Amino acid sequence: MISKSKVMNLSQVLWIMGSVTFWWGSLSAQLLPPASEDVKLRVTQQELDEDTAGRSEKAQAEALARQFKVEPSAVESLRNSKQGWGEIGIRLGLAQGLTKADPKTYPTMAKALQKVGDLRTQKMGWDAIAKELGLALGPVISEVQRVRQEMRAEAKRAATEGVVMPERALERSQTAQASQSDRADKTQRPKRTEKLQRP
Repeated sequence: MISKSKVMNLSQVLWIMGSVTFWWGSLSAQLLPPASEDVKLRVTQQELDEDTAGRSEKAQAEALARQFKVEPSAVESLRNSKQGWGEIGIRLGLAQGLTKADPKTYPTMAKALQKVGDLRTQKMGWDAIAKELGLALGPVISEVQRVRQEMRAEAKRAATEGVVMPERALERSQTAQASQSDRADKTQRPKRTEKLQRP
């Protein structure tokens, strides 16, 4: 049989070990470096690839072209060269940043896209390409994420356009029935009798 003192000692040791483990876990989480911008951009690239499910290629190309203010044919040519939607979005984001940063050398998106494409064919990562072009990845990430959100909202609007949601249809029918029954009740109500006064 185990004595009370041994149980108390064991529970204290377990409590101390748990506290140290919790403290070490929270400390190590604070000491770990945040995800690099290249990792964030790859995650955004993957999300953009996943968001395109259920959309036709033409609709997706037109949506990306609209968001980055380029011709749909530019997006379609990138897609025809076996580029994923996320890759295309990042290329367009970098090219857009390049046209803003160096408008004399890259006055058009086509020239900027060509430069980004040339660097990408050299097997350079997004971070290395951004450094080569003199761009920070942070604004590119923000722009690609903004475009992704806009495209998701646009797809949602297109999917629900002209469709009456079942909840709204039910609310409308209940409101219509209630207003009709109110009108009927008002015409059939007896007139009010006078209140009796209490002595």
